[in-house]
Amino acid sequence: MSGVKSVQQAKTAALGRGGVPAPCVPDQHTKGGPAVRKLLSSVVSEFDRPVHAVDVVTAIDQCLPLPDLVPCLNPLCDNKCSWSKGAGRPREYCRRSCRQSALRTHARLTDEMMLIEQVLAQGGVRYTDRVRLEAHAAQARWCLRRYTIGGQ
Repeated sequence: MSGVKSVQQAKTAALGRGGVPAPCVPDQHTKGGPAVRKLLSSVVSEFDRPVHAVDVVTAIDQCLPLPDLVPCLNPLCDNKCSWSKGAGRPREYCRRSCRQSALRTHARLTDEMMLIEQVLAQGGVRYTDRVRLEAHAAQARWCLRRYTIGGQ
């Protein structure tokens, strides 16, 4: 069975980093192969008239598929979350403990940044200490951007 890709592997190959559709798949440029599939915005932008809902619905079939699996929102987790085709809200975290861990880390990083800002606002901090505190706060802000809480 070597050399044969499963349907899931082929679908995953069409995705770029982080499960986001890539602009084109390398094997799409072969002669006689399937037509190049584009992003939805690219297909719709080719219309020379006002776009209606039926146009967008039709264009969806011509576009790269959206991923069924995406990374868990906890940056420290390597698990994937799958899109639920049924009712209910789609999962953002692979399990409850992963969500709680991400919330705790988000709170800790926020607290550290606030503490550093308070200390720096008091004044009278030596230059070398200020540089170190500002560097730590910058790194905490950088880490915090990876912890999206509540769709932020």
